[in-house]
Amino acid sequence: MRKHGWFLTCVCTLVAFAFAPGLASGQQPAAPQADEAKAEAMQDIHLTRTLIAAERQTIVTKAMDLTPEEMQTFWPLYREYRLEAAKIGDRIVALIATYANAYEDLTDDTANELLAEFVSIEKARANLKAKYLPKFKKVLPARKVARFYQLENKLDVTILNQMAENIPLVR
Repeated sequence: MRKHGWFLTCVCTLVAFAFAPGLASGQQPAAPQADEAKAEAMQDIHLTRTLIAAERQTIVTKAMDLTPEEMQTFWPLYREYRLEAAKIGDRIVALIATYANAYEDLTDDTANELLAEFVSIEKARANLKAKYLPKFKKVLPARKVARFYQLENKLDVTILNQMAENIPLVR
């Protein structure tokens, strides 16, 4: 696989539900080509994340069965929640990019930094859900909040599972 080929695949699966096929094996690209590919990948990531946010909202809309009154209070809170979740997503993308850049010559020091950031991201994800739980409970009945959290979890797990399939293990 070309250098960073798995990175692009991982990031796309991070923000999409279907993973891209792996890239063909070949020589490492020259630095300018790698920079261009990286810039193009980041543009693709931005577009894909925008599209998946809209798709995610459509899925939530269909599954939540909200009353008109619930919609008025839920959707502004949902958008606020997803903005904060997107910041965590930015950290995940940055973590994967750092790993991709260091993959060939990963040192123990870099591995420790990556591990610390990974754990920090996981804590941030849990803290975000805990922070918004009482807010969602103020605008929706507990059963609908539980349904929403189930949806969020299912969507996140699907993305993370597909991403994990494409990230090579540390050597």
